[in-house]
Amino acid sequence: MSQPQADATFTAVVFVLAVLALLFGGWLIADPPIPLGPDILAMSPRVFPTLILLATAVVSFIFLVFSHRNGTMFRDQASVAAADRRGALIRQGLFIVITVGCALVLTTTGFLTTMFVLMASTAVLVGNRSIWQILAISIVLPLSFYIIVTHVLRTELPEADVIERALQPLLQMLPTV
Repeated sequence: MSQPQADATFTAVVFVLAVLALLFGGWLIADPPIPLGPDILAMSPRVFPTLILLATAVVSFIFLVFSHRNGTMFRDQASVAAADRRGALIRQGLFIVITVGCALVLTTTGFLTTMFVLMASTAVLVGNRSIWQILAISIVLPLSFYIIVTHVLRTELPEADVIERALQPLLQMLPTV
């Protein structure tokens, strides 16, 4: 399997799993042990996992469409070196290790720090070598997501106290929704 074909295969598996999780989300997402009404939580506990799964499905679908259009999805396996296959498997394994590791330390290190590490390391794994692009994407996207979820949807995300205090002036400048 060539690098693009291995990435397309991995993305296809992620897409299928995300779609299955969306279809069977009612069985997969447990209700909280205490009833959370609108006065305690601004949105249903099922909304956040559903949004993440939907975004994962959409992004992986877009990747698969572009891979198919570029002709990189299907290549002759005989012309691909074993080192290319091994490299693709190592990258995919590292991605899973990094993702699981970030999930395990999320409540300790906070959302923004964890997402910065996850996005920066993923960018490097997929071949991005532009430090400015990696920093911009790894800072802007998690910060934007954090602001949308905490300020607009009024749902708390785990965050380190130091970062929460540093973001407080920025969040106070934003209009209330």
